[in-house]
Amino acid sequence: MEKCLRIRNSWTLAGLVVAVAMGFPQDGRSAEDGSRSAIVSPAGPNWLEMGPPVRASKSAFVDVDASRHGLNPLLVFTDALPSLGWIEFNSHGIPQIHFGIWNRSGWIKDSGAQNMDATHRAFDLAMSSNGKTPYLAWIELNGKDVPQLHVKHRLGDQWVVDGGSLNLDPSHRAANPAMSATGPVPYVAWSEYNDKRIYQLYVKYLSENTWRMDGNGSLNISPARDAIEPAIGFQGTVPYITWAESSDQNFYQVYVKRWNGSAWEVLGRSLNWDPENHALNPSIAFLGETPYVAWIEINGDGVSQLHVKRWENGSWVADGTSLNGDPTRHAMSPSLAAAGTTLYAAWTEYDAKGVTRIRVKHRAGDRWESDGPRFNGAMPSFSSASALAGSDSAVYVAWKEVLENGLAHIIVKRLQAP
Repeated sequence: MEKCLRIRNSWTLAGLVVAVAMGFPQDGRSAEDGSRSAIVSPAGPNWLEMGPPVRASKSAFVDVDASRHGLNPLLVFTDALPSLGWIEFNSHGIPQIHFGIWNRSGWIKDSGAQNMDATHRAFDLAMSSNGKTPYLAWIELNGKDVPQLHVKHRLGDQWVVDGGSLNLDPSHRAANPAMSATGPVPYVAWSEYNDKRIYQLYVKYLSENTWRMDGNGSLNISPARDAIEPAIGFQGTVPYITWAESSDQNFYQVYVKRWNGSAWEVLGRSLNWDPENHALNPSIAFLGETPYVAWIEINGDGVSQLHVKRWENGSWVADGTSLNGDPTRHAMSPSLAAAGTTLYAAWTEYDAKGVTRIRVKHRAGDRWESDGPRFNGAMPSFSSASALAGSDSAVYVAWKEVLENGLAHIIVKRLQAP
């Protein structure tokens, strides 16, 4: 049977399947920056909604049909302003890559989709920026329906292709790309089938318009076990990568490696709280020189918990226990980001009515504090695919939220300055 990897930020749990489409708000904007008035939580900081209220029948982006399915919202900073990437189905049902920039008065979308071939399906978007130049990485089916990894960067008002397919072998399936352009050169990581149909983890970096590989081949702990869902980031000039890999007992473990100048070295052992539970969907961020990793792990009761650990004095140290708002409810799809000296975590969690909600916490001293118990809309609506982006002076979060008619819009909020 063909193995199927989860599309990042579109994990389904307990039978929930979300079909979404895209739009943005349109009344209640301030004259200064287009944000709606602050939605005050009963506790915690205020977050402001970016852009006009969402209408299912109309999008704030020209040439984007908000009645069509959209997926995978991501945020980065470009010239100190948030940029948004997402995937949306066109009128032929083909997923397309889109990109937009906030210009202090609204979201401005780039014309056209970024697919290598508009007739080929694109999925599993990753995005990064060096502060000036945004990069997109994604998987796209070729003419033989084999998933290929592609990368583009924005130069002025145009998008430039960074090489062709990055697959080590174009006849093998690629999946789960991760991207970081915050270091000296852009890095991309992904999973790819080998001849035995086992997913191997690979990393390349872009130098002098050529994609090169650090080290020799797969980064798997064991090449005999699937490695999936990488996340990559930089501490200064040093790249780090985290991922989930199946163990000999068939439980997914979370690992971290960093480049030491000559090889990718593993940091400690598995981060799992319990090596006989599945751990998935890691995210990595840095406070100063300290790497933090968040992931989802299924506990002994079968409930997915959000955990965070930091690398300290040569070992992984737990940063609190479960971050779930309610440890009896499933958590999904975490995203970590640092904003100045504060670390933020966003994720999706089921409430008591079985509705998925967005939750955000920030690290305050040695504990995690909630940014409000009701982060998204007051009306019950399924929300998922949270994505954080932070800078020295700002932090933003994006997610998709399902409307009553079964469609969904993408919401972006920023933290109100104190």
